[in-house]
Amino acid sequence: MAEAQKNVVMFPFMAQGHIIPFLALALQIEQRYKYTITFVNTPLNITKIKSSLPSSSSIRLVEIPFDGSAHGLPPNSENTDVLPYPLIIRLLQASTTLRPAFKALIEDLIDRQQGRKPLCIIADLFFGWTAPVAKELGVFHVIFSGSGAFGLACYYSIWLALPHRDPANSGCDEFELDDFKEASKIHVTQLPLNISDADGTDSWSVFQHENLPLWMDADGVLFNSVEEFDQLGLLYLRENSTYRL
Repeated sequence: MAEAQKNVVMFPFMAQGHIIPFLALALQIEQRYKYTITFVNTPLNITKIKSSLPSSSSIRLVEIPFDGSAHGLPPNSENTDVLPYPLIIRLLQASTTLRPAFKALIEDLIDRQQGRKPLCIIADLFFGWTAPVAKELGVFHVIFSGSGAFGLACYYSIWLALPHRDPANSGCDEFELDDFKEASKIHVTQLPLNISDADGTDSWSVFQHENLPLWMDADGVLFNSVEEFDQLGLLYLRENSTYRL
């Protein structure tokens, strides 16, 4: 199979802080390996991405249908940059409804390639649901994080356990992660608002408790990191997962 025929499908969450690193990775893959890149996103985001691509790039931009107003979002709300903070979780919740359309998109891609499957799917860490879709279709799947392994390890551990809500830590400004002692103590002021306010029953907690376990269906995780500088985070994730890093 010629290298140019190998297709990498990429699907970031609808936020500039996610799309930009995905696009940077896509350009690196295209330049280094000469693979075909299929970059998936909602219509308004695809329009913006199109204008930012170098003229020499052959990255294929593919729209996936999305109607934010059907999920209680203002019209034309396809990116966090046009939403107030309280509505970002609603966009995340709405993104899970893209699953059938994404599966159909991959199936159509396979059909148009005479049964040849994509080399891999690189999906956003908020799109855990793409892992079982890829598994069902027999396509290699990885999650991509624009952060390093240490930060993602802390993020994963805190969301699943919410240690700052543990009665044992009541009244404390600092806490440890029971399954990641090597991270040392974390101060409550280091937590983003959605985590500091989380109590296990809020919308963010419900979303993450459904999303994070789906990572276990992934075949691997990509980080924007250097292994020699990120050994603690990589060690934690290797010990708490079955996928390749």
